[in-house]
Amino acid sequence: FATLSMESKVVLFSLAFVWVYLVITAVVSWTKSTARWIYDLLGFGLDEEEMLGIKHHKKGGNRSKSKSKSKSKSKAGKGGKVNKPAGDAASSDTSETPLGVGQQREGAWSVVPKRPSKTHKKPQHAAEKNHPLHINTLKGHTDAVNMVSFSGNGSTVVTACDDATVRVFRLDGGAKCKAPRLLRIPLDRDATGACFANVAALDDPAATDGIVVMGTSGLGETRLVSFAIYDAAGKPPEVRWDKKSAMDGKTAISLSCGGGGEGLGVGGAPIRIPPVAVCSSDQTWVRVWAVDSGVEIGRFDTLQFKNHNAAVSMDGNMIAVSTFTSEVKIWLVLRSRQGAPMGVDSKRAAMTLKGHRSAVNWVQFSPCSTRAVTVSKDKTLKLWNLSVRYDVGEDPKVLASVDLSDECGAGRMPTRVALSAAGVAAVMIGNSLIFYKISHGLAGTSVKLARVDAPHGSGAAVKWMEWSQIPHAIDGDAVEVLATAGSDKRVSLWRSPRS
Repeated sequence: FATLSMESKVVLFSLAFVWVYLVITAVVSWTKSTARWIYDLLGFGLDEEEMLGIKHHKKGGNRSKSKSKSKSKSKAGKGGKVNKPAGDAASSDTSETPLGVGQQREGAWSVVPKRPSKTHKKPQHAAEKNHPLHINTLKGHTDAVNMVSFSGNGSTVVTACDDATVRVFRLDGGAKCKAPRLLRIPLDRDATGACFANVAALDDPAATDGIVVMGTSGLGETRLVSFAIYDAAGKPPEVRWDKKSAMDGKTAISLSCGGGGEGLGVGGAPIRIPPVAVCSSDQTWVRVWAVDSGVEIGRFDTLQFKNHNAAVSMDGNMIAVSTFTSEVKIWLVLRSRQGAPMGVDSKRAAMTLKGHRSAVNWVQFSPCSTRAVTVSKDKTLKLWNLSVRYDVGEDPKVLASVDLSDECGAGRMPTRVALSAAGVAAVMIGNSLIFYKISHGLAGTSVKLARVDAPHGSGAAVKWMEWSQIPHAIDGDAVEVLATAGSDKRVSLWRSPRS
């Protein structure tokens, strides 16, 4: 070696460095793959659908006949004219045809008619027929409903369905409206997510003028599209921007939007806080987009083997991700002095929720963005205070902890949670929907209010649930309303129990 020239030594050192790098990369990749294999083998991270034997989207999976029919219908629907903005480089990253926009013959909106009474009616689900908390059912879906979301003012509901269609329901008569106006937006793939862009906007029409839609192909490819929605009859939705490969081949498992409301700018002047959209992959990546422009402003790796869900706060300033571990990390959305989203501080999380003893299945922010709620495999629900001095390393504290072990058993685990503005937590445990009133005083107590067994029928999973920010007028009372989306092709609306 000593007799080699300097050039030869440089070449040998370079080759050695490359070889060591490749070995380390291979070892890391093998370690992660082995950990995921053991993780899946032992059944960690099973969510409600997997517990009930309902398959998720898998790469290379075959589509059912019903999905093929809906796909062919969506192709036919692409004949309608799409008013897509021209000359906007950020509006699309593809020259292919965007997700289909359906235009009905008599206009964009239709009315879901009340079905006439028949002698032989199909039996209702037991919960819908008998439970006093059930308010209404939004029908018309022909496959499992993956997500449901309220507009900021609570007047409109958007759903994403495996029949490759997004549906927008205008509840003109409130939550009990039996004939809502309906807008159908067919896609070229299964609709796996949909939410309103300006979710924090509580006034009309800003609260309902746009949606963000997530679609997943049979190969697991994720597509993200922003639509402008109009109330005018005959005016179809408008594609604002379209990302045909939003996750670079990775499958997204959750979609969340935050922002769009009013905040304070320079000098305390009121300004609009532009919204952001967040997608979590089924592995460890999370991506963030500015909804107004469609520009990706950030991406980060949670480094936690597997994501369960990602949520963005209502004010659009924080992103929380539940993962394989017992901790939930929270990242900050960086904004300009005028409120425009500029990026994500991906180098380090601003806060960490520490206190669970096992993997966290779900995390959600409160409507006021100062609280977060989590459910874990350790069979507890925790309410967290986010109003801390995170800039000096202070982490959120637990305000209340609810022991769910009495409701868990025979493989039942808490898999979903949603927190209302009044502090009512809706929790899915197995196939039961349970309501808790959580108080976060000095004692941090909770009271079980009600339980709904099989809210979408026996063997049907609740795939998503969300509270309306604005109470609905029901029988003279202002009532908080929860929407649940199920694999039974329905969306059910529930009133909050009286505490």
